[in-house]
Amino acid sequence: MWTSTADRLALLEAEWRTPSPRSHTFPLIARYHATVRAEPAYHRLDDQTWTDLNGDDLFTLLDGTVSRVGQQCLYHRLRSPLDDAAALQDFDQAAQLFADPAPRGRALLALRRLTSTDAYYLPDILNGDALPALPWTAAAPALVLLLLATVAGGFWQPALWLVSGVLVLLHSVLHFWYRGRIAGGMRPMRQLANLYRAGRGLARLQLPLAALRGLAEPLNRLGSIVSKVAFLQTDGLMQSEMAVLPWLILEYLKMMLLLDFIVYRSCRRQVEQHFGAIRAVYETVGYVDSAVAVAGFRARHSHCPPEFTGGTGLRLAGAYNPLVPGCVPNDLTIANNSSVLLTGSNMSGKTTFMRAIGLSTLLAQTIATCPATAYAGPFRRVVSSINLADSLTEGKSYYFAEAETILGFVQAAEAGTGGYLFILDELFKGTNTVERIAATQAVLTYLQTRSLVVASTHDGELGQLLAPTFTEYHFSETVTDTDWYFDYLLKPGPLRTRNAIRLLARAGFPEEIVHNALALSRTLDEAGA
Repeated sequence: MWTSTADRLALLEAEWRTPSPRSHTFPLIARYHATVRAEPAYHRLDDQTWTDLNGDDLFTLLDGTVSRVGQQCLYHRLRSPLDDAAALQDFDQAAQLFADPAPRGRALLALRRLTSTDAYYLPDILNGDALPALPWTAAAPALVLLLLATVAGGFWQPALWLVSGVLVLLHSVLHFWYRGRIAGGMRPMRQLANLYRAGRGLARLQLPLAALRGLAEPLNRLGSIVSKVAFLQTDGLMQSEMAVLPWLILEYLKMMLLLDFIVYRSCRRQVEQHFGAIRAVYETVGYVDSAVAVAGFRARHSHCPPEFTGGTGLRLAGAYNPLVPGCVPNDLTIANNSSVLLTGSNMSGKTTFMRAIGLSTLLAQTIATCPATAYAGPFRRVVSSINLADSLTEGKSYYFAEAETILGFVQAAEAGTGGYLFILDELFKGTNTVERIAATQAVLTYLQTRSLVVASTHDGELGQLLAPTFTEYHFSETVTDTDWYFDYLLKPGPLRTRNAIRLLARAGFPEEIVHNALALSRTLDEAGA
């Protein structure tokens, strides 16, 4: 059904303002990131940190993109923090530009060409060697010439027509045998025309964006490939009964003259020669779509631009976790050469606040947008240990898996490749109390001299052991005879109260269990004193 441009734009605008829930196939969305993640970069967010910060949920919250390319580039951006203030400022200006409905609307219309699922496979050809070499493609021109020669020669030597028949049979076998492999190899190529049109549409807008400068030359090179790829897309001709005959004729010619083989080989050479241009157009389209999505996120969520500073401290005001509805904002100022130790009971807000710190730092260095009222700090690589799990398949306990992870942090800090933000939730909780406290104190002290550390613990003894380089903060709850509640506010100093056993009573545990636990707790406190 035909839809006017105004109607299409209205639908795109409505989706931008309030993105509707949609399913996300993350293995496809992550395809571009997987393709380029090994390339040199300031930092790539590792899988553990991405999981700890609820990365897939973060992407879903931000995903107001129109195109599949935009989804892939936004995902990659979120996992690739920068240490380039100028590049982040350019992206910030792009997002600000698309807050204006006029340029945003024109960009949305250009980007809508890349909504096919097949566009997820475009990263397969960005490195120039993704199209597999197929047997017989190099010999195809010679086979075709031989067939034509035997057909023509048969008028003088009819015996040559027997050779023609053998060649026709060979061509038919080759055509049907390799048809699926050619179609599979050409899957990303079939989206090049849409990529070209989207890039050309954005270039014609003449928007004041640094990313769009110099796009003309890659577009010209990409355009030279598009016409060849279109030849292999004849399935679309069968849209009506009247088109069946032309389709059959074309298929017969492709079979007899091995045209698929010849064009495939030509396309493969073109990709090898021009993959740089394909990637330039791909990344520009993804950049614009990501900026449009971030503009939408900014319109829906309170935020501030980051301020990148020297030193090693960090200042956050009104920081909140955007993934937690109604999250209570908190302020935090960390002095130079200092770190933070958080205490508090479960569900009091420690982990949510630690994630808020990590997300603010990550989003500052990826989309120049912080879920806070103020953010000031240096560039940092964010790594975390929050949701570790044991690995039964590899025969690793929780403790050993955690030990390996923390060793990786120690080695990264020793490498001296730049400042880190280590977010560590209750280290070594898979072992006994004495060794847990000793190991945690040793590790945190070692890391703190090299990076900023935000750690949480239930072991109150660590506060004194880590002073004065670690500043203590805590979250607390209020427990009454009839109820308990959390205010989720960060408070200075160590936690002075303990309510875990009283919470057991409120949860409905038998009175005998609660009484015995309280009695033993008092005995242990007196023995410790």
